[in-house]
Amino acid sequence: MRNDFKSTPQFNGTPIAFSKKPVVLTLAQSQLIEKTLTGLLMEVEDFTNKALKDKSLLKALNVPEDLDPTPTPLGLHIPFARFDFLFDGKNIQSLELNTDGTSGYNVTEWVAAEAGIPAKENPNHDLSARVFSALKEHDPKAEEIILVDLPQIGTSWEQHDLVKRWQVLKPNSHFADPAFKSWKKGALCYRRILSWQLRSQPERAKEFLKDWKEKNITVVGGWSSDVGMSKAWPIFLKPKCFLETILLDKDSAKKLENEKDNWVIKGALSYSGQAVFRGIDLPAPRWNFCIEKALAETLQGRHWIAQRRAEVPLVDGKPYELGLYFLNGKPSGYMCRWGSSDAISETSDEILRPIRIAT
Repeated sequence: MRNDFKSTPQFNGTPIAFSKKPVVLTLAQSQLIEKTLTGLLMEVEDFTNKALKDKSLLKALNVPEDLDPTPTPLGLHIPFARFDFLFDGKNIQSLELNTDGTSGYNVTEWVAAEAGIPAKENPNHDLSARVFSALKEHDPKAEEIILVDLPQIGTSWEQHDLVKRWQVLKPNSHFADPAFKSWKKGALCYRRILSWQLRSQPERAKEFLKDWKEKNITVVGGWSSDVGMSKAWPIFLKPKCFLETILLDKDSAKKLENEKDNWVIKGALSYSGQAVFRGIDLPAPRWNFCIEKALAETLQGRHWIAQRRAEVPLVDGKPYELGLYFLNGKPSGYMCRWGSSDAISETSDEILRPIRIAT
């Protein structure tokens, strides 16, 4: 199926880089990936329930200790998510879990459609419609579907394209700035504005926060999703398919200095490649300075973690990283970012490629 929406996806007003050449997974490989990461997501859901009852755990995860524990109407803390991971054809090495403002659904759908991948081999077929259906599961009677985010941000193309696709399914779907009440009581809201933005800039989301608190709207993407978003939870769960993850503290700092090329340090609540430093990329004095500053922040309550660096597998001679999307706990499409030799970020030079599942 070709794209009905002809404009190329953009980020910050610039068309994204993409290739029509798919990365191919066998059916057995996709089943292994989906079974493994579905099980891990269930573990994180269970861990979230535990953490919400233990303020010391919340503190260690670097999320607010007064986090609202309310799940979605389906009883989920992680309704939408994406695991980013490395896969060499046999082994899965998870990098992180995105649960807050998870993006890219319709962009990856667009790339797959441009590539002309047949529906039966395309894991992203009709993904925007499936996101819509997953939203509706939380309130099937909702008359109004709202995507809530700040206006004029880097992902604005994505937000508005997604709403256009939803309007084919339900005309009363629209984008809303959280500062202005453009929704009615009873609206079903997909929260794309990030938790840290809501906490740090509440004046920019006053109307949304007020109606959410007063339960005038149903919000998919609650505060409790922050537990899964924290990069510190693997320290506690220690999943086999996850790269070794440790807290950056006084004991580990020396280890990181001595094993510079083997480690990456990340802010516990960083996103989009921000606050990520790879030892292999830096001279020793710069690396040690980063460790020193990160350790100082950790001791002040803004936690940093260290993650063992993995050799990134290659496709067509260049590194690639995969993402597996989840909708209401079920695997629902893939992302493939190819060609970047640095940490994936808003400024890195990766190319999006479609995924084809060979049947």
